Amino acid sequence: MINTPKGRSCILITVLLIYTAFVLVSGTGFNPLGIPWDFSNNAQFGDSFGPISAIMASLAALSAIATFNAQALELDRIKERELESDRRAEKVSFEHAFFQLLQHHQRNVVEIDIDGAGGKKTGQDAFRSMLYYFRNNSGKSDADRWGATFHNYRNDLGHYFRFLYHLVNYVDRSPFEDKYFYMQIVRATLSESELILLGLNCAYGEGREKFKDLVERYSLMHNLSDDARAKHNFLSFFAPSAFNRVEVPPLRENGHTSVPAPSSPA
Repeated sequence: MINTPKGRSCILITVLLIYTAFVLVSGTGFNPLGIPWDFSNNAQFGDSFGPISAIMASLAALSAIATFNAQALELDRIKERELESDRRAEKVSFEHAFFQLLQHHQRNVVEIDIDGAGGKKTGQDAFRSMLYYFRNNSGKSDADRWGATFHNYRNDLGHYFRFLYHLVNYVDRSPFEDKYFYMQIVRATLSESELILLGLNCAYGEGREKFKDLVERYSLMHNLSDDARAKHNFLSFFAPSAFNRVEVPPLRENGHTSVPAPSSPA
């Protein structure tokens, strides 16, 4: 109570009233200060307030300083609340955009359609059909077979990979620390066929330049079966972090994360 502005004001008023009453009572004969109650001694009477004036001035200065400090502290608290509110609003905006992009990506998967073996294929059947084409075309190597596969389905695969890269890159460029959480959501939507095609694109196709780094940074191949990893020799093309969970490293100055070192498997 004493340390509040209201408490200090009460102390000042109380001291002033006590001292004034003490001086006035001296006019009745009770005069411990030794100054007679005589208006001819007005100067002495005024001088009697000198010490209390100095004390009051000091207390007033201390009160003003304390009030200023209290206001500054409250201003800091207001700024912190505003910053926290801004951070929450930014996170809400990010998540809204993220789930919109994720929903659009899932629509792309459902709406994809190709002419495959046995007729038109859509959705996951289309991805399995493209993978079947890769495994059975006449290329001499996986690189040749992937080149032929991508060329044959370039409109569908090109659009699919571009949008998936945009979704993953959007999370990677965000200022939040829990990026891996959102990447887990993304990779949970990817089927085995999608993961194999993604791996082939990063190993032999356009994904080598940018997408492969993100795959390794966020373990996007984590759910790929051991059989598929070995069959397509992905273990020689990707760092272990592409398959095992890693912590997202701190932001670099340009806003991107640095390439992490692999950690223990999830």
